[in-house]
Amino acid sequence: MEIRPITADEVPAFRQTISRAFGDDPSDDDDADERFRAFFDLERTYVPFDGDEMVGASGSFTFDVSLPGGTATPMGGLTVVAVKPTHRRRGILNSMVQAHFDDCGARGEVVSGLWASESSIYGRYGYGVAAPVHDLTIDAPAAGVPAAPDEVRLITVDEAGKVFPGIYDSVFTARPGQTSRNDVWWKEREFRDPAHWRGGASERRYLAAFRDGTAVGYATYRQKAKWENSVANGSVTVIELLGVDSDARLSLWSLLCSIDLFPNVTADNQPPDLELPWQVANPRAIQRKELDGMYVRVLDVPGALGARRYGTSDRITIEVVDTMGIADGTYALEGSPDGASCSPTTETADVTMDVATLSALYLGADLADTLARAGRIDGSGEAVARFGAMLRSPIAPNCPEVF
Repeated sequence: MEIRPITADEVPAFRQTISRAFGDDPSDDDDADERFRAFFDLERTYVPFDGDEMVGASGSFTFDVSLPGGTATPMGGLTVVAVKPTHRRRGILNSMVQAHFDDCGARGEVVSGLWASESSIYGRYGYGVAAPVHDLTIDAPAAGVPAAPDEVRLITVDEAGKVFPGIYDSVFTARPGQTSRNDVWWKEREFRDPAHWRGGASERRYLAAFRDGTAVGYATYRQKAKWENSVANGSVTVIELLGVDSDARLSLWSLLCSIDLFPNVTADNQPPDLELPWQVANPRAIQRKELDGMYVRVLDVPGALGARRYGTSDRITIEVVDTMGIADGTYALEGSPDGASCSPTTETADVTMDVATLSALYLGADLADTLARAGRIDGSGEAVARFGAMLRSPIAPNCPEVF
């Protein structure tokens, strides 16, 4: 089947294909198609056609992704992947993923990233879980969140548009796994809030934390009222919360966990090293569920490993097994906190792994020892320990937003 980018006049069919695959209906507001054309790079769509029939969908966002050591590298964000149920088991997904990889290569994107609708799919394409997340459920009155160190204000969406992007940019490289945002992304993803996105909850609320008059953190959230036997049992859903330091983040949590009539607070996609459970009086009131989060696929080993920084100064030789033939080979990595180089080598490998395992480690998740015990890294204990120490980030990777 033909796999090609869609044209502007095919946007309505593309949106319908995506919506049906995920069980929705496309919004029917007058300018929805035009907004989609402005938001989505149509040249980065990879769409299968059976004759004239569109039988699937996929596309890419153009990102930089933050890396350990405060650097960033280009990443293609694979998204809206779907195949019509009438056309399954025909190799269409394979073709769309290959088209995405080819496109990333042509654009100099050394890694691909995605959020998986099904966790069993993407390992066979070389993706690994590189940024696990914690979903939080908080019994706010019982948690005992400390008082806010900073001033916190509710602001309008127009004020948020002036404040939030600067805060995001200031913390972008502070944590591995965060994706860059342009002006269109902020407008269409962060500040547009149609009713069909709300799931019966309120419109988005916008919070900012201020210290000496300077904005140092922000949060967006929704509220949903509920009464049981005349007792308030409403909920607050935190959409995103970021701050320049722990005090800024604590200030936002303190307000979110003290809203009258709303004792239930939930927050998805939080970093595993979140400080909040260690700051409250009753950590048992914060229930955490770990999920797979963002997946990464290393496409260019020298480019990807050379772009990040390392926890120790060392040299190690890595054999990467890639059944798709993209990253297959043996590479010498020399890295330090100040820089790195990586190149193909004929030396004997110190450690051997498949590309999905290397990809899972790429953003600095503390997994090397675990993956070795699981049989996914071959090498001596000493070599695995050195390799893990090099790649480990002192700050857990996290992507705060599903794309």
